[in-house]
Amino acid sequence: MSLRTRLALVIALLAFLPNLVLALTLGLMGEGPWLPLVLWLLLIGLVSGAVGYFLARSLLRPLEELTRALAYLSVREGPVNELRLPAPKEPPPMEITLLRARFGELLQRLQRLMEAREAFYGALAHDLKTPLLSAIRALEYLEKADHLGREKRVELLLALRRELFQAHLLVENLLALSRLETRTPQRETLNLRALAEDLLLRYREEAGRRGLGLTVEGAGLARGERLLLERALANLLDNALRHAKTQVRIRVEEGALQVEDDGEGLPLPLEALAQPFRQGGSNRGSAGLGLYTAKRVAEAHGGRLLTCKTPLGGACLRLELPSAKEL
Repeated sequence: MSLRTRLALVIALLAFLPNLVLALTLGLMGEGPWLPLVLWLLLIGLVSGAVGYFLARSLLRPLEELTRALAYLSVREGPVNELRLPAPKEPPPMEITLLRARFGELLQRLQRLMEAREAFYGALAHDLKTPLLSAIRALEYLEKADHLGREKRVELLLALRRELFQAHLLVENLLALSRLETRTPQRETLNLRALAEDLLLRYREEAGRRGLGLTVEGAGLARGERLLLERALANLLDNALRHAKTQVRIRVEEGALQVEDDGEGLPLPLEALAQPFRQGGSNRGSAGLGLYTAKRVAEAHGGRLLTCKTPLGGACLRLELPSAKEL
């Protein structure tokens, strides 16, 4: 049943019931014959129904106009930042005015989110294009450089590998963020020590090439989605490897992973560094997307990413998660 029908019935009943009570009272008291009373009630019922219908239509007209305005927005083509609610044909009641204002605020928030997303993907495309173009130019040079010796060729190949790795890292972070936007993490009990050791095997060659020691200490469990937590920890580890002087350490605790290095530390507060494409001068993270992804992964699991202190004297980032004992 529509709201208009319900409102019309309420108005009609409010007008009809007093007359019904009066007619029944008069009939039971013998004040008049029943036939005129029944005819009178029928007339009152028709009049009450008509009054209820027209009053309901009048009262709901501003709401119906707002509904048509929203339907117009849903089918209108064009940029989101140009969407506006059409002005009402007549001054609406206070409640409808307030409702229109709330819809306007929601539309403005949607516009800001869309603008932020467009800026995000625009910056991502730019940062992804840079390593890919560098890789293409390196390949074009290698194709024609028959005179290169082995040492120079290996140097170029390593540079090419670094560029492609940065592009791969951007894509991996983008996929992780996409998963976070489309669904909640699938939680399972994870052995954080085993997860950290798997990543150490993956990064041991890179650490050796940089002359860095890479170790893991401690043990603990947590609840979370393995692929997402691996991505978050890999981002923290990649940051530490690029800025450490001699050593990187992963400390495992119950419900927490801590990545420490002996570099110069964070150049800016974590809140600033974890903004995508707004990293500091030392360029910690891949276009700032690494720390942002780690932060979003932690928050999606009900945890947090925060800074900490380390005896190594460099940066220390702690990924806190719900432990297996808490759930």
